[in-house]
Amino acid sequence: MSEFQNVIINELPLNKGVSVLAYNEDGLVALDKPTGAMSHPNNYRDNKKSILIANYDLKEECFEWTSDTGAPKRAWLINRLDSPTSGVILLGLNPTISELIKAEFSSRNVSKVYYAVVRRKPSKPRGSWEDLLLKDMRNSKHAIKKSKMVKAKTRFQVLQSPIGGFPVTLMKLMPLTGRTHQLRIQCQKNRQPIVGDRSYGNFPFNREVAAHTNIKRLLLHSAETHIHYTHGGKIRDFSAVSKLPEDFKIVLNYRPSQKTLLLGNARSAALSLRRFNL
Repeated sequence: MSEFQNVIINELPLNKGVSVLAYNEDGLVALDKPTGAMSHPNNYRDNKKSILIANYDLKEECFEWTSDTGAPKRAWLINRLDSPTSGVILLGLNPTISELIKAEFSSRNVSKVYYAVVRRKPSKPRGSWEDLLLKDMRNSKHAIKKSKMVKAKTRFQVLQSPIGGFPVTLMKLMPLTGRTHQLRIQCQKNRQPIVGDRSYGNFPFNREVAAHTNIKRLLLHSAETHIHYTHGGKIRDFSAVSKLPEDFKIVLNYRPSQKTLLLGNARSAALSLRRFNL
């Protein structure tokens, strides 16, 4: 690994809660993004909210900043995650590796694994979803009226369905396509909305979970990214893994106390009395 790339890694202006998971000699970097952090700022006012505290060139899709020695620095954003989603996100330290890995994404040669806590339990322990989603057609910042439907496909596997707690399931999701909000929409369309989803989720249930656990985030996590590619005449295998956040475990492990059960029974009785005008 060259000294220049080591310096770049050490000089990345990481935001609070962001850490380096993996990197290689080609300049490919995997970061661990916390929930709430933006993949990139939309303007200079967002600089302190994104994964790197730096300006962002929307056209070139790269971060720009000046090092302590006054040297201009750049890092290219390779993929994006929604702000509420946590986990693995990729950067390139040079335009060559960035374009190469973006091409691998376009060719669907990148394997990604997500974890999600969803409401209810799927009828099958494993399988796949194939849905038609409305493609987000935009020209710069303006929506194009003639949008079209595109296929979205995801493989899923049930990992854990707790007994005695919330009616939730920890699922492993493996997208085979990369559509905007694909996993969030497909979970909702297949009657397993992701807990904490403020756009496609079950809002009363989200409030119930938040009231008992104080967990208010979207429970969707980019857990693994695997890439097999060729660069400089050499075959590369790049992998990055991000641990399941504690927030997921808190919701999965929640069990109501005796006091909570009594309060719940009292509320149910009160609703029944109202229903029958008693």
